[in-house]
Amino acid sequence: MAKDSLYTDEIWLRFKDKFGQTPSSFKLKKYPQLDPYFDFLNYSELVKEKIEDSSLKSIQTHSFTPFVKILTKTPRYRYQEDKACYSLDTKIRPISFASHFDSYIYAFYAFALTEKYQEYIRSKDFHESVIAYRTDLNGQCNIQFAKEAFNRVQERISKTQTCSAIALDITGYFDNIDHFLLKEKWCKILDFSELPIDQYKVFRSLTKYSYLNFSSFLNHFNINLNHIKKQGLKWQSLLDLMDDKIAGPSFLEKLNYLREKKLIVTNLPKLNRETNELEFKGIPQGSSMSAVLSNIYLIDFDEYIVRIGKKYGFTYRRYCDDLLIVCNTSDAKEINALVLLEIEKYKLVIQPKKTERIDFHVNSKGIVRGFNYKKKVKDKINLVYKNESKYYKSLQYLGFEFNGQNSYVRPGSLSRYFQKMKGRIVKTILMSYSNKSKADFIHKKQLYDKYSHLGKRNFLSYVRDAAQKTYKKSSGIVREGLDSIHIKRQLSHHFRIIENEIRKTSEQRFLQKEVKNEIKKNINGRIKKNIFKI
Repeated sequence: MAKDSLYTDEIWLRFKDKFGQTPSSFKLKKYPQLDPYFDFLNYSELVKEKIEDSSLKSIQTHSFTPFVKILTKTPRYRYQEDKACYSLDTKIRPISFASHFDSYIYAFYAFALTEKYQEYIRSKDFHESVIAYRTDLNGQCNIQFAKEAFNRVQERISKTQTCSAIALDITGYFDNIDHFLLKEKWCKILDFSELPIDQYKVFRSLTKYSYLNFSSFLNHFNINLNHIKKQGLKWQSLLDLMDDKIAGPSFLEKLNYLREKKLIVTNLPKLNRETNELEFKGIPQGSSMSAVLSNIYLIDFDEYIVRIGKKYGFTYRRYCDDLLIVCNTSDAKEINALVLLEIEKYKLVIQPKKTERIDFHVNSKGIVRGFNYKKKVKDKINLVYKNESKYYKSLQYLGFEFNGQNSYVRPGSLSRYFQKMKGRIVKTILMSYSNKSKADFIHKKQLYDKYSHLGKRNFLSYVRDAAQKTYKKSSGIVREGLDSIHIKRQLSHHFRIIENEIRKTSEQRFLQKEVKNEIKKNINGRIKKNIFKI
């Protein structure tokens, strides 16, 4: 075994225990890719052979399969500054899926590299500031991270009655990670001058990566997956959906055909029109390695911000591309400028319009509230009793918000929950009323398990935990919640909403079916009615 290898028998056993699991808990990954499903539980030795010894050159000669890129759409209920109201918009995010086999290679390197990264940031004493994609945080989640941030705000308010929270967002983080800087930081946490050959091969597969756009593939071959599903046709690889007559029966022939048709795209350097220089940047978002590399890339940035944080006395937290600073209001403008200037060294951009600054101070009633700094500056106004409520704004962080007094669930999080719940109700009722339905009732238990307080692991159970002062995890560990009666009130009517939505949708579907049956009755002279129990 090479001395610079990340592999050790001890790390492999822990990795296998985490990802291989047991026959009862192991779940085969079935996302769309170019290779067949891979049963890691029974064939983990094939992965081990690739990574066990970098000197054997097995991983060095391995050909990584192109990623499959899928555009995910997330509805978001957000305050629109231009419209001065809350409205629903959609965030489109490209997610790249590695091949089923490659995903376990990436997962191992991510597993081992994460431990090296965590050792590094602890040795440099800025481990408290980076809170995303860590395995050494003793099971803490966004509830505890949000609570800690809100506590820092309250601590400053209790001392000076004022404080500011600056929330910054890095634009297109994964697409703008510079390859040379990434390689430099990767070497730095390992204390190597150059990456070992096997790790360099992984690095190259993630920087000069190839990908197939999922929707372009389906459109090119005129493939309707719903139609294939209805026909009962079985497939594992996207290549199974290609006719062998088009390119040939083999994996390599079909892959070459996709390349010839330019359906497989490579992440090549791009010309910067301003500097007229080539830029080597971007890694796929969604691979097992993306998370740890997003942390590694900013090790020097994080260390620097923590260092000046001690000088100015502010709190700094980073969750991937979301940055939060809690500081004295008098220092907020200068600190914000320092952060923007420093992030440029990493060829990243923070858009000013995406930067939120919340100033907490006492209102006319002697109550501390959060105020929208940008709106106050824009309107050039001094707050008075009659207009101050127009400038109220809460600090939003990791799915929760804090207004200076109380904690809540973000409106956007609630909106997504209700949108998904209503969509699932419609789908469930359509299936219940379909001609292929085997039972004359609606499967409400499935809806309750997924979208009500009766479910054990869903959004409602997560929010219920967040509302408590303390709660117990399935492992038996007790965690602190946000201790908020206001969060409980936000969802107090959720069950009634579910019941009303089921009833309303069921009645609509029943009437639609009645109309169809009436038409059939007039044509055939007879009708057969099905009465569904709600």
